[in-house]
Parts: sequence; C-alpha cells; structure tokens
Amino acid sequence: MFPRDLSNQILAQFDSPDLVFLLGTRQTGKTTLAHLLAKDSSYSKDETWYFDFEDKQYRQLFNTATIASLKQILRLEGIDFNRRHLLIFDEIQLLDDPSNLLKLLHDHFPALKIIATGSSSLQIKSKFSDSLAGRKRVYLVEPLNFDEFLLFRGEERLRNLRQMFREGIPALIPLLASGHDHFLGLLEEYLIYGGYPEVVLIPNKQEKLLKLDSIANAYIKKDIREVAKIENLSAYNNLLKYLAINAGAQFNLSSARETIGISSITLSKYMNLLEETFIVAELPPFFTNRNKEISKSRKIYFKDTGINNLLLQNFNSLVLRRDAGALYETYVFNSLNWNQDITRSLYFYRTQSKSEIDFILVKDANYHLIEVKSGKHQHIPRAMIEFEKKYAGQLPIVSKRVINQSVYLQKGSVEFLPAYVL
Repeated sequence: MFPRDLSNQILAQFDSPDLVFLLGTRQTGKTTLAHLLAKDSSYSKDETWYFDFEDKQYRQLFNTATIASLKQILRLEGIDFNRRHLLIFDEIQLLDDPSNLLKLLHDHFPALKIIATGSSSLQIKSKFSDSLAGRKRVYLVEPLNFDEFLLFRGEERLRNLRQMFREGIPALIPLLASGHDHFLGLLEEYLIYGGYPEVVLIPNKQEKLLKLDSIANAYIKKDIREVAKIENLSAYNNLLKYLAINAGAQFNLSSARETIGISSITLSKYMNLLEETFIVAELPPFFTNRNKEISKSRKIYFKDTGINNLLLQNFNSLVLRRDAGALYETYVFNSLNWNQDITRSLYFYRTQSKSEIDFILVKDANYHLIEVKSGKHQHIPRAMIEFEKKYAGQLPIVSKRVINQSVYLQKGSVEFLPAYVL
C-alpha cells in the first residue's frame, strides 16, 4: 500500500473528535487510504475495526441503529465502547440512514474514532442531513497526482527531485534536465492513462484500458443509472463525449444542447451530476467585476485524463494527437486545483478580442499568471503583457509562468518551466 499526499493532512487533525469522511469516485483508493490512516495512527491493530457495507450482513446490522442496539452490536463484535477504538465504515452511503448512525456514535460513544468512506456523492447528498454539521471533516480522495503517480511507479528519485525543485533549489535544474527524457515518458503515460491507482499499477496497456473501461461502466451503472435514475443514458454518454472533445474550451450551453439534442434543464441537470460525482470540474472566468464571473461561460476539465481519453477512444502518443495541448492544460488545471483551500482561487482570462491566459491563480490576494503550451515554447505570451499593462497598479502580479514541454528559461520576469516539474 502506497501512501497518499492527503494522509499527513488528515493525520495532523486525527486527534480531534470529528468524524473523518473520505469522499470520491469509485476506485480512487479510499479504502486503501482508510487502512493506511489506521496503520499510521496511534491505534493498534487490536484497536482497529473494519466494516464493509457492501456486505449485506453488516448493512442489516447497522441499519436500525439506536443507542441501545449499538451497544449490543459493539459488544457482539468484541468492542469495548468505553475504551479508545478506531472504526472504519466503508461505503457508508449504502446504509438507509448513515447520518443517524454517525451522529449517535459521535455523540454517545466519544471514545470511538470513526473513519467513513463514500463513493456516491448522489446517495450521500440525499441521505445525509445537517445533523453532522460541526461533527465531521470531509476529504476528497481524487485520482493520483503526478507526485503520487511517480511513487506508485517506483520513481521516488524523480519525485524527490520535483519536491526539492518546488522548495526553490535552482542548482537542481541540471539534474532535472539530465532526466528529461525519462520524465517526459512518465508524464506522457500519466496524461494518456490517467491517475486511477489500479490503472497506474497495471503494466500492460490492454489491461489498463480494460480497467479504465470497468471504472467508467461502474460509474454509469451504479451512480448514474441506479442512483440518479437517468433513463436517457445515450444523451448522458453523448454529453460526456462532447465534453471530452471540447476539454479546456469554454462551455457553450446552446451549442451543447443542440449537438446532444436535449433541453437546457436536462443539460444543466446532467452537468450538475458530473460535477457532484467528481468526473469534471469547472473553471470560472476572471473579472474584477465579480457579478460578471457568475454570468459568463466557464471552462470544463475532466478530473482524470484517462477517462477523457477513454471517451475519445484515443490512447495514441502525444506526438500523434491534435489535442495534446488540451491534455497538458487539463494536467495543469488538476495540479493547480489539487487540494484547493479557501485562500486560493483559480480562473481563466479571455478578452473580447480573444486574448487569453490559461490560468490566473489568486492566493492570499497575490496574482500568478500561467500559460500552458504542449511544445518547446520560448515566447512571452502577448496576453500576459496586455494583462500586466491593463492591471498595473491595481493587482499585485507576483509571478508569470509558461508551462511547456521541455524548456527551462528565465526571460525577463517570465519563467519557462517543463510541465513535469509542476
């Protein structure tokens, strides 16, 4: 079992009485993460208990939870609820009333620490009440980021190099450059097959594709058909393909509606489902007038490039693909959007004359301009120059970066960096 970057963040808050809730799509490694948290915590094996609610027997046992019945269930399992124990509840959304169970355990069994995992945000949204407000910490478990991908692929040296580079050690550039070809090969694999843990660990290309297809089918069958009760799966699948074809482009509601042949209401419903199930994420436009930000079209990105490519049925090498730029852009979006916090906001910038900056990262009221190119790009983007002139004296622009395939360069105030160091 490989560690996840999220682990330390969770363990830092583990001594609090709050429930730990691991939420994310199927196959992102929530169960494994729960076991890793238990292993790395102060709880011994004898103090750790695992309940999988895919097991019908456990569902029946916990479905009618009351304080009295919980005492009996815990005694039956050999758990002294007056002493510290760690309980892991896997796929908790399968219970009829998971909110009630967690509230009772939190309020009446304070010695017990709870980790709960949930795959379907649709079921969780419908079954969880506000009674858990102030009692839980929710962590989104996503496909592997590139650092985690390198660890899973046994490339700890390259992972360490990336980390040291981010810590600002400029002398590392020759070392990074010496591993350039290897880095590029691994980044291409990541962009083509994505970051689902099981997919990453499979060495064979055909088996990777079968696993990706299995993940996508499970999502459609269990989350969309069974939970969302969508009958027009053909239209829903066509929307997924439309988004994959237009990844990174501004989402045009009327164009999508006409292409797919559905109403605006249905299209909005489907888009909400895709976001609530963590398949896609949106990027708002940048305006100093925040009202315009709400009304204007947004960009849509897939959370995993492997799923994006599955929908396109295209797993060719990047040199053969017209959409290599979109895959690079998706990678940068997910890297910048990873583990977002309330001090950070991410936007794209585009003028009426179609001058565009791919990403504007705002952190602690400071502005970072980021442009993405899939080739060996060495020119300062005109849009960055125009943006800086337009907002000179108004916005504190602290960095400008061009993320590209392989160029390390400092040109004036603009830094050029290969995507694999991001």
